[in-house]
Amino acid sequence: MNGKLALGLMLVLSLAACQLHEQGSLQSPDTEKAVPRTVSSAAQSGPAVAAALTARYLDVRANCGSASMPAFLCRGIILRSTVPSTAYKAWNPSPHSQNSGGVSFSYLSADSKFTGLVFRQKNGFIFHPVLNSPIGTAKIEILCAFPIDGGTTLRDKPGCGAHPYDPVGSRRCQTVGITTAEQWVARWNQYKMGYNMCSFDVRDSMNNLAADSFYQSIRAHNLANFFAGLHDYIELILATWPQDIPSKLPIQAFFYLNDGLAGAQYDQTDFFKSTGIVIPIIKITLPVTPAADAVFTFNPADQVEKECSPNPENPC
Repeated sequence: MNGKLALGLMLVLSLAACQLHEQGSLQSPDTEKAVPRTVSSAAQSGPAVAAALTARYLDVRANCGSASMPAFLCRGIILRSTVPSTAYKAWNPSPHSQNSGGVSFSYLSADSKFTGLVFRQKNGFIFHPVLNSPIGTAKIEILCAFPIDGGTTLRDKPGCGAHPYDPVGSRRCQTVGITTAEQWVARWNQYKMGYNMCSFDVRDSMNNLAADSFYQSIRAHNLANFFAGLHDYIELILATWPQDIPSKLPIQAFFYLNDGLAGAQYDQTDFFKSTGIVIPIIKITLPVTPAADAVFTFNPADQVEKECSPNPENPC
């Protein structure tokens, strides 16, 4: 073998070894976990998140541009209250949700106000609406809406169907002949119990009926004067997502009410340890009168995990 050929062979082998090393680094989950990451989109800036939530809260359009696009796709606050624990991840569906196929959320907006969360919980997380979700995150379908807490734990899967205490009248509204807020409220005035009530079907398969179906749930919430009563929020059921995919979830913020900051801080740190992504904590001050509005506040002092920046004191 002459010198030039030997040198060329050595160069090829060296390049191949480098390529294999780089491929191994890209495929190694341990390497990914070892390098903290922050989401680069402006949506992850704390002040920007608070401003975006405020804008979506105040937006009261009936749909997102067409009869097949319900308002929740672009406006309002889609939130889930949780209890911080070392036994599970707050963003994972509960065992019940894994079995039923549905996860319970609340919907907050200027035209669907409420004063407290289920079981008076104090913190949780907020999803981006589907039309504003970051690229690469899951698009999680909303399956139904109740103008008030629907007692969904005992309902037929995925939580939108019949309740065992009223197996006929509590099915999806469209299957029992209820398509307007007025019809829903007339039934509510007769029974005054959430488990007697139907859910408005807002699945993608509703097509051009989907937007109005959701808007009727908002109208019913207001016509029935659900504001300061127990469980007075609009309840949404979202399709259950897989376990342990935190970086794929469209989480825009962790939130807290009143004295729930410690729980939100725990979740923020737990999420950062799991993903390397900093999700801001936002305080929500719920309205105390029908004329008042919710307030969304970002406070740097609330944050345990800080967003990185070019500042030498907080480098990326």
